[in-house]
Amino acid sequence: MPSTVRVPAELYQKLREIRLSLESEHYSAAPSVQDIVSVAIERFIVDWENSDEKLRLIEELLERRQAARSRMGKRK
Repeated sequence: MPSTVRVPAELYQKLREIRLSLESEHYSAAPSVQDIVSVAIERFIVDWENSDEKLRLIEELLERRQAARSRMGKRK
């Protein structure tokens, strides 16, 4: 079942910038933000299935989760 995934505003802005740069080069054939996200997720899955990359991904995921948890409840 499809789902909506939330990303930080800075990350989404960067994805939009990538899309706009592609649009200026490829016009109507430019990929959408959804296309870019789909490719990124497919690459993540390929890396996940590679045992060497999987260990690196796990470390990065755990670091991100720890950083997010440490920011919980803190005001900006």
